[in-house]
Amino acid sequence: MALTEQQKDILRHPVRWFNSAREEEIPRRELLGILLATVGQSSMFGMAGANWFFHFCTNVLMLDPKVVGAMTGAMPVFDAVVDPVVGVAIDKHQFRDGRKLVPWIRKLAIPAAFMSFLLFVNWNIQGAAFKAVYCIGIYLLWDILYSFLNTSLLGLTAAISPHSGQRVRAVQWLDIGVLIGSFFPELLNPFLSGTEGNGSFGLSQEQIYLLFAALMCLGGGFLLLSVTGAKERITATQGAPRNPFSLIFNVLRHNHVLLLFMVVDLVRAASPYVSEPYVYQQVFYKVGDKTIPAAALMTVFMILAGLPGASLKLFATKVIERVGSMKRVLILAAITDIVTRAVACAIGIGSIPRLVLVYVCETVSNIPWGVYGIAQRAMISDSVDYVEWKTGQRTEGVTMSARSLTGKLSAGLRRLVMGFCLDFIQYKPENVKLGVPQNAHCQKWAWPIYKLGTACGAAVSLVPLLLINYPDSLKMKVESELAQRRAVASMAVGAAAAQAEE
Repeated sequence: MALTEQQKDILRHPVRWFNSAREEEIPRRELLGILLATVGQSSMFGMAGANWFFHFCTNVLMLDPKVVGAMTGAMPVFDAVVDPVVGVAIDKHQFRDGRKLVPWIRKLAIPAAFMSFLLFVNWNIQGAAFKAVYCIGIYLLWDILYSFLNTSLLGLTAAISPHSGQRVRAVQWLDIGVLIGSFFPELLNPFLSGTEGNGSFGLSQEQIYLLFAALMCLGGGFLLLSVTGAKERITATQGAPRNPFSLIFNVLRHNHVLLLFMVVDLVRAASPYVSEPYVYQQVFYKVGDKTIPAAALMTVFMILAGLPGASLKLFATKVIERVGSMKRVLILAAITDIVTRAVACAIGIGSIPRLVLVYVCETVSNIPWGVYGIAQRAMISDSVDYVEWKTGQRTEGVTMSARSLTGKLSAGLRRLVMGFCLDFIQYKPENVKLGVPQNAHCQKWAWPIYKLGTACGAAVSLVPLLLINYPDSLKMKVESELAQRRAVASMAVGAAAAQAEE
């Protein structure tokens, strides 16, 4: 098929295409910067903030799962203090270039990357208590830095354009970056699935973790710097109040969209759960005279199952328009997740054909789920406008720090629950070290908890999803009136400047 003149022009001048944009559009180079920065951030969080840190503590540092669950589950208590402070600090501070979000990323990306790398260094510290203290200390330092980074990057999607349609584009590129960045740490699964407690290629699990931490954490920190050229095109019609509690109060009082999403995430995190390594790494298949670990096949199937949903992210705005609203997309994704998890649980992974069917279910679930994150983040970005409409104050910092806090509370709560679930199924990390199978009780319960536990959480989360009420008609009204207010404020500033010159 012949190329159009526009396509030929793009191929002839790719740099110019990335730098150009129609009026009121976000330049593509800024969208690409958001994409790359989110890949880096998600890679870093996929290692340090997700379940791999838990697995490293149990299987490399040999800490008791209950201790790790309590340790990581208690860390969000610290976040409950730090994240609101971070949000207020961002909202109340403006840098010399007029921006309040991006400069934080430029300053803190590399220190955060280094701290996350240190989480996966085994210094051979003697004594479980000293190991736990080291892990907690480094994690808390990383957590403070990451809070600034995550809040600033998420807040940028609300400040990068005054037009909701353009903000959806920014969220779309950010969500694609989340997908790509969160995929890379999952490659740990096949690398860790060796024999006799070792990983692949003759490397120990400790060496594999160190290698991946260097790539995901340090590399992710440098990728975060890709967003430092982005512009913040919205300024508040009035300054932040002196009392920081006013900012927090405004968000809690007026931002019901954010509050309901926080409930959704916490409900899902409180459901019974064990992560993939504890399920798939104890399953092996005999094919002739060869033994194939389920974890290796799972990684391949996970990529294939994720392709339809990932592809749908490219057409997210059209999908949302076709479904009818962002809220409907969220509800459809939750219902599909419930049904497919229940079916997959009934199928099981006792053979390779069953594993294939399980990932057929995963594929079906991932189709609406591919747009879920975009719809959720876009609605939260739009909610910043609503708070400004009500109060005159821009609260990207407090809003996104609350979002970040919820994510970390959810991760901590999930790890706490997972610690108790692993204790319930009698999982023994020393068996992995010795290359010995887990007991029958563990093999019986790991799979149904992994699938049905999350399905129960998704079912309960439907209640707050149904309560969300921010229709497009109200959103357009808010956007229009804010545009008028900003125009009046801009004219007032111009008049004051002209009068000062006279």
